Amino acid sequence: MTAAFDWESIQKTALLRDELPGELAPFTLSSGEGLRHHLGDWHVTTMARHADTGGEFSLYRIALPGGSVSPALSVPGHSFVHVIEGEVTLTFDGRTHRLIGGDSASIPAGVGFSIAGGATLNSLFLYSTEEWLHRLASEAGESTGSHIFSRRPASAVSELLRSELTDGFGITIHEGEESLTGGAEAKRPGNQLPDGEVPFVNAAGHGDRFETFEQMNAYPVRARNTGGRFFAMDTRGAKAPYIPLHFHQEHSENFLCLGGRVRLHANGEEVVLAPGDFLHAPAGTIHSFSLAANNTHMLGLLTPPVFEPFFEYMNDPTDEYVHVEGGEPHFPAAGFEKAQAELDLVVVGPPPKS
Repeated sequence: MTAAFDWESIQKTALLRDELPGELAPFTLSSGEGLRHHLGDWHVTTMARHADTGGEFSLYRIALPGGSVSPALSVPGHSFVHVIEGEVTLTFDGRTHRLIGGDSASIPAGVGFSIAGGATLNSLFLYSTEEWLHRLASEAGESTGSHIFSRRPASAVSELLRSELTDGFGITIHEGEESLTGGAEAKRPGNQLPDGEVPFVNAAGHGDRFETFEQMNAYPVRARNTGGRFFAMDTRGAKAPYIPLHFHQEHSENFLCLGGRVRLHANGEEVVLAPGDFLHAPAGTIHSFSLAANNTHMLGLLTPPVFEPFFEYMNDPTDEYVHVEGGEPHFPAAGFEKAQAELDLVVVGPPPKS
C-alpha cells in the first residue's frame, strides 16, 4: 500500500461498476469486462492495474487457443496463476506441468517459464505484483471489443515475445530454451505447499486445508511462498448468510467468483458475483460477503498478507477435500474474537440483511 494511503477516504468512495477507476477505489467487474487486447493469439483482459490498486498488484484474464506456445521468459514481480478452463502447460526449472481447471501455480520474479494451451479453449487468471503484462498488452497489443481470442490472429504470441517489442517491459526471453508442450513428460500438480519462495504448482482443492461449518478453505499459495507479498484463499461451501460488516486498515481483499454466486456489500452497495466476476475492496472498504448459492466456489487474494492467520483462527485443519452439509450451525466466536484482538479487523455492524 502506498505511503499516502488514506483508508478513511475509501469509506466515503462509492463502488464503481464495470470500469477501472484509475485511482485507488473499490470497484467490481462483470465477467469479461476490463481493458481488452489481442496480444498475438492471446486475448488479455486487464482487470486491475497498479493505478487501481495503490500499486499493490495487477490482475488479468488470459484466453489462448490450443497450440499457442510462449517462449521461455522471465518477468518482473511475483506471479500467481489460476487455471479456469481447458488444459494449460507450464514449464519451469526443467519440468513440465499439466494444469486443468482449478489448478494453480506460483512463480517468483526472475524464474524462467513458458505457457502453452492444450485444449481447444484455455483460460487462466494471472495475478502479479507488477504490471508488465498491462504495459505490454497496451503498447504492443491491439485493443479489441472482443472477449475471446481471434480465430485468425495477425501473429502468434511467440512471435511477439521473441521480437524487439519486449524491450522496456522488464521481460527476459531465454533464447534457445524451447518450451515443452506436454506429452509423456508432463506431470500433474502436487498437493503440498513448499516452505519458501520457490516456483511450484498446486492441484485443485489441495494446499493447506481448513474447514468450518459447511465450508472448506484451502491456501493454494501462502505468504511464505510470495516473499510476504500476498496469499490466496480458495473457498468452497454451501449457501451461507452474511458475516458482520467490517473493514481493514492495512490490507486489501479481492474476490473472484469461480462458481455459484457470491453476495457482497461494499460501502453500502450490494453486488452479486457470478462466475468470472471480480470485486476489489481496498483497505477501508466497509464490506461483508456471503455464499449466495450452494456449492459456491470463490478465490480470495489478500495483500499484504497480514490477515493470513484469520482462516486458522476460524477453521479447523483437515485432510478432507469437500465440505460437509448438515448438522447444527455454529459460529467460531472465540476465533473471531481472537482475530479482532490480534489482526487487521474492525467490525462496524451486524451482518447486512439479505
